[in-house]
Amino acid sequence: MPPWLCAILCTLWLFVPGTLSAQDFMVDWFAVAGGGGPSSGGDFELSATIGQPEAGEMDGGGFALLGGFWSIAGLIETPGAPSLSVSLAGGSIVISWPENGSAGFVLEETAALANPSGNTTWTRSDVTPTASNGVKSARLPLGSGKHFYRLHKT
Repeated sequence: MPPWLCAILCTLWLFVPGTLSAQDFMVDWFAVAGGGGPSSGGDFELSATIGQPEAGEMDGGGFALLGGFWSIAGLIETPGAPSLSVSLAGGSIVISWPENGSAGFVLEETAALANPSGNTTWTRSDVTPTASNGVKSARLPLGSGKHFYRLHKT
């Protein structure tokens, strides 16, 4: 076959549509949840929500995604107890609540919440709260894993 004919056939072949295969990215499950927001870095962006414990670990190629609760410290509201708030300060978390109406309440913590049919074991926090301007605060070290806190009347 002459080279000019080969060049013409190769050029024509480029314009003939063929089947192109690409790997699709998909998530074959979903959760109804609220909160969260976008996170980005480099060429990638992730938009997600808080409260997807079923996500687990996903990886492929050079990427990994760890799902689950994004919170480091969770607050459990106790009926009749003052409302708790949490903030980050340096390498610590600060749990605060109004001093008014908090007499007899102690800060308790647990590393895991039991399933609905079980009982959660709570232990008294070893940090003594300080009072300032009508607010009690407990400064706790920022550790790894999950930690849940509540006020409990003794």
